[in-house]
Amino acid sequence: MELFEKYYNCYYQVVRHILMEAESSPMTEKRMRALSERYGYQESALAIVPKLLDGTWPFLSSYGSAVLTHPDVLKPGALPLTKLQKSWLSALLEDPRIRLFLTDAQYGEAVSWLSGTDPLFSRDDFHFFDTYGDRDPYEDAEYKKRFHTILNALSNKQALIIAYENRKGESSVREAAPYQLQYSSRDGKFRLCCLERSGKRFSKNTVLNLGRILACHPSHEEVPEAAALRSFLPVHRCEEPVVLEIGGERNSLERCMLHFANYEKHTRYNEETKTWICSLYYDTADETELLIEILSFGPVIRVLGPDAFLEQIRARVIRQHELFYKPI
Repeated sequence: MELFEKYYNCYYQVVRHILMEAESSPMTEKRMRALSERYGYQESALAIVPKLLDGTWPFLSSYGSAVLTHPDVLKPGALPLTKLQKSWLSALLEDPRIRLFLTDAQYGEAVSWLSGTDPLFSRDDFHFFDTYGDRDPYEDAEYKKRFHTILNALSNKQALIIAYENRKGESSVREAAPYQLQYSSRDGKFRLCCLERSGKRFSKNTVLNLGRILACHPSHEEVPEAAALRSFLPVHRCEEPVVLEIGGERNSLERCMLHFANYEKHTRYNEETKTWICSLYYDTADETELLIEILSFGPVIRVLGPDAFLEQIRARVIRQHELFYKPI
């Protein structure tokens, strides 16, 4: 049994839409790919369509008509959670970061609803390495209060008045239009991406560490459209994407798509080499973190470019080799 069940996830939703349409008219491969991209991700068709065509998932006839037509399976709407999903949610409630996104009332309601459900895992089951020790104080009452203020400002598209302390310990007050929250798992820190007011306009692109924000409250200004358009874009987008060649062994395609889900990416299948070519676009501030993540996959993926990124990969591999085989 797989640890993570496939019920109700993105693939489930894509296949549900394909079967709903196949009830009334035969489904073509082109239409299946269109529905996969519409209700899933750009690369979803690579994993879904071949399995429907070759019968691995026996939901379509050889003519493209739906075999599975049970109304309770296909109809839209809320579906009951599985025991594994409840166990997963119960484990998430033990993570102190979840309290940053929930009010006390919401958290209490979730705990009550999942009462009696054993967590899928505990924090003691994990050993973290290659991370910094000075993580944000997630459980601090004042930190949580500032975090909720920032979340509300992002939701309501309001600017903020922020008291901020820099690395030198100097404090200042600034007005900023927030447009994005980022989190670094390596640093254990949240960052607020915003356009800081310069003169009469919000024009100075700035990244603030939430742990250094001393206080904040909403201003009377609304977030300008220029900031709102940046909501899901990298703050400093790389000029060239990192290009990966994924062979498919050891379930590498699915692992890569899951691991790099937070990056903008474009994936295509190379018929000649029988591999997938994935182009990853990233924020330049996360380049080192991305490099380490790619190296963690070992030989199942190959970096094709760009040259500057390749040089960093080579330098790290050579350094690791020297440390490993260095004579004692």
